[in-house]
Formats: sequence, C-alpha cells, structure tokens
Amino acid sequence: MSNTRVIVKGYGGSEVISVIEEPLRKPERGEIRIKVQSAGVALADIMRREGKYPLPPSLPFTPGYDAVGLIDELGEGIDGYAIGDKVAVFFNGTGGYAAYVYAKPYEVVKIPSHIDSTMAVSIILNYVTAYQMLHRLAKVSQGERILIHGASGGVGTALLELGRLAKLEMYGTASLAKQQIVSKFGATPIDYKNEDFVEVLHLQVPKGIDVVFDSIGGKNYERSLQTLSKKGRFIGYGYTSILEEGEPETWIKDWKSLKEKQITDKGNQIFLYSITSLKKERLDWFQKDLKFLLSLLEKGKINPLISHCIPLQKAAQAQEYLEKSLSIGKVVLISE
Repeated sequence: MSNTRVIVKGYGGSEVISVIEEPLRKPERGEIRIKVQSAGVALADIMRREGKYPLPPSLPFTPGYDAVGLIDELGEGIDGYAIGDKVAVFFNGTGGYAAYVYAKPYEVVKIPSHIDSTMAVSIILNYVTAYQMLHRLAKVSQGERILIHGASGGVGTALLELGRLAKLEMYGTASLAKQQIVSKFGATPIDYKNEDFVEVLHLQVPKGIDVVFDSIGGKNYERSLQTLSKKGRFIGYGYTSILEEGEPETWIKDWKSLKEKQITDKGNQIFLYSITSLKKERLDWFQKDLKFLLSLLEKGKINPLISHCIPLQKAAQAQEYLEKSLSIGKVVLISE
C-alpha cells in the first residue's frame, strides 16, 4: 500500500507544490493512522509555502491544519479509539494534505459517523477560531457591534454565522462581488476596495464598534483601532497583508508590540489570537469547543459555506483559489 502526500519542496508560488507517492508505514507506538476523507486549505498554508510565516517549517514539508477521516490502524498503547472510528484531526499547521495521516491522541477528536466529512472539516480550524475569539476572548453580549475583516473568507463566514446566532450587530469588509454573502448573514457589507471602512463606520456607528476581528495586519490594525467604542476590544488573528508586502519579522514585531501594550491609549483591550497557541495552553477548551460546534452542525444550527471541493492531487490549484480571492468560505481537499 502507498500514501499520497503533498509536499512543498521550496519557498515560492504554487509551482513549488508536488504530490508524491510513498510506502504506507505502520503507526508507531502512541500513534493513530487515519485514512483522510477531507482536508482543509487555509491562507496560512500559503504563507508557509512562501516562507512568510514566522518560523517557517523546514523543507520539504506537508501543509495542512485540519482533516477528517476514519481510523485505519492503531499503534501500540492507544486506548479509547477503535479502527473505523470517524475523527477530526488538528495539526499545528503542517501535516494535513495527505491520503493517510498519523496523529497523537491529543490531536484527535471523535465525531459522529453520520456527519458529512466535508462539512466537519470546515468546523475544525475556521469555526473553532471564530467561536473562541467571540466567546473565549471577546466574551460578546447580545446586541454588541462587531467588525469582521475578510468577512467572505473561511473564518469570516464562520464569524458571521456564529455572530448571527449570538444576535450581534455585524459589519463586514468584502469586495463588491462578495457583498451578497455578507448581507446573507444579516451583516452590513463595506466595500474595502472603494470605501474607507473607518469613515463609513464613523458615519453609521458613531458610538463605535465593540469588537474588531482583524486578520490583515499592518496599517489595517492601526485603522481598526480607530473604529472602537469606549468599551471596544481589538482581536488580531493573522497578518495576511504579508502576502503582498513585508517579511515575517514585521509580523513578529507588530504582534510583540501589541502583546506588550495589551491596552490602547484610550483604554481598549487588545487580544492576539492563535488557535495553535491557545490549544497548547487549553487543550480542554479546544476539545470542548470543537465538540460543541459539531453538535450545532449535527442539529442544523450552523451550515458552513464550502467554496470548492478539489482532489488532493490538485492542492496547488486549491491554494490558488485562496491566493487569488476566488473562494467564498472553505476550500476543501478530497482524498479518494
């Protein structure tokens, strides 16, 4: 038997992505082998591919945070799992783009067998990120006003859907072509290409925004802070602007500065969110939040937007959809 695995062989564009076939090894002691059905694609995968993510992985590497599949074989010393169990897997940014993956028990969460794998994989990274920012960090209350940058993306649409459930007043930046999606969730869209979101919000929300979710970074962070209300909170959870200009050192410097401040000159709280860091600190939160969100999916209370389902062998094409802003919601790789 063999394993199909995607690797990044050098830093650069999608041309550095290769698909390899290798012998399928047995799981080592303490490992679970999983036959992947669906794997998620994220903008951070592209940042790592381009060598623009802080502390990029050594080459060659396999991208991917999240995957869903069936347990195929158990290594020695594994209890509480059985062959055939359906599971969600979450890695720290590398490992997911493969037909078979190997995981430690703390990276695995059992899920009901009847839940669709494509829908389930959309929950792991995007919805846990959105939920934890809304409820673990910002601790939002009904009626509060939030601003979501990149509102048509994977995390953006998750924030919109969970924000609607929390009965929040929502505003979202998106290109004109994608504004219908933002409106669909009951949010007010702002065309970031042709409108100044700071000016728009000062006119529409003179009291200010209660929580801003900013994945863009750079100057956008500074401008987002200008929209906050007296009790407003700022949450930075990415730095996608680095794909157009800048180096990882810029990202590190900005986050270090904001982390040291923790509060603005006007008294607004500053939070920096990393799903991998918070999972490391509070594994119990991650597992509890993922299970809760999967229960919402099972009950039909959330319905993740799937932009594209693409064969694993076409991972380069999948990343291009994200890179060129051709997707709305989650891009998923399907392993046959």
